[in-house]
Amino acid sequence: MFTPKWKNEAKHLYKGAKKFIHYKRDLLAPDRIDEIESRRVDLQKAWKSGNKEESKEAGKQLQASCEQALPRYKAPGAVAENVEVLFVAIVVALGLRAYYLQPFRIPTGSMRPTLNGIIGHIESKDKWPALPVRLMQEATHGRSYLSVTNETEGDRIVSITQAQQFHFFSRVVITFASGKTQNVAGSQTAFAEAINKQAFEKLSGMPLSDNLNQRLLQITQVNLPAGFIVAEGYTETGDLVLVDKFSYHFRTPSAGEVFVFDTREIKQIQAGENPGSHYIKRLIATPGQKIELREGSRRTISYQKQNGQIGVMEVADQALVYINGEKMKAPGVLRVESEDGNFRGYQATARLAPGRYVRLADKPSTGKSEYWAQGDNSYNSSDSRMWGTVKEFNLVGPAMFTLWPFGSGHWGFIK
Repeated sequence: MFTPKWKNEAKHLYKGAKKFIHYKRDLLAPDRIDEIESRRVDLQKAWKSGNKEESKEAGKQLQASCEQALPRYKAPGAVAENVEVLFVAIVVALGLRAYYLQPFRIPTGSMRPTLNGIIGHIESKDKWPALPVRLMQEATHGRSYLSVTNETEGDRIVSITQAQQFHFFSRVVITFASGKTQNVAGSQTAFAEAINKQAFEKLSGMPLSDNLNQRLLQITQVNLPAGFIVAEGYTETGDLVLVDKFSYHFRTPSAGEVFVFDTREIKQIQAGENPGSHYIKRLIATPGQKIELREGSRRTISYQKQNGQIGVMEVADQALVYINGEKMKAPGVLRVESEDGNFRGYQATARLAPGRYVRLADKPSTGKSEYWAQGDNSYNSSDSRMWGTVKEFNLVGPAMFTLWPFGSGHWGFIK
């Protein structure tokens, strides 16, 4: 049924005054609260009697009582209100990050090609695309171009350190003996990949190591001529993934999914050169399970000997994952074993060398139930095969969604 506008306004004012009391009760004196409640009663009687003029007058008195109830209270200005909104937004974001969702940057290549770490490429400056193209590549692929050149004759690099910028972005700081520094995008590993390997080997007279950490150490031993190009090329940022920190409170981790864990009390990780605080791998086995990497089928291949003759040898296909004596059929594991799309399969080594197996502890009451983690890039992954199991108290959550970069081919839900 149609209700007059003046009556609707009276009802809204009646309800608004009640909310005012609830929101400001800690600041209002008891007599002010009683006065406002009395004015509300008067307003209600006026509109129910159908008297428009009395209702408007009662409304004015109620509004005046509310406005005069806090004589010392000053309403916040536009700037203060915006700051308050921003503060609330930050608190909500921090709450989500702490308890529900957390962004995580992939630091290494141990999950390639499922997920990219920070990668370095050598490319001379004369082959770089135009600036607008480079800016577009940075937005879509997280690609940053770098060029590090020594400026002082006989100078030497004394340190190559990694730092975080705005929490999400890795930077490398190269410090020279002369005191000069250069700051470029990427990680230490990516920088080592972009080092001008051929020029260093010619200058030093010795080959640079394929081990990237050893390579970084080697280049600090060389005195450099002025104008020497230390590194030139580009780095591509690691995938930025969203980690679900909530699910594991309500369900058990599922074998085959990609997950993130912290590295507390994993002694071999903490004792290493790049311990990190969080790792991301594929969850292969859960508490109580027996895991082993069995040799795949054998096949015969031909090869050419040094004397030019053709030889024949029998080789095994990549190792296959077996859980409790049965072939594992999780889609993510089968994809790695397929060797399709740059996957290389699994390597049986260390704790899971051929003929060896591990049975995971199942101790839910202590929080030390064990999980087995392996990287999809099995031949270049430090994982449970090397440093052991992940305990239940280390679990953070499943890696849910790749947020950025958009052009890496990995944007979307993680499989």
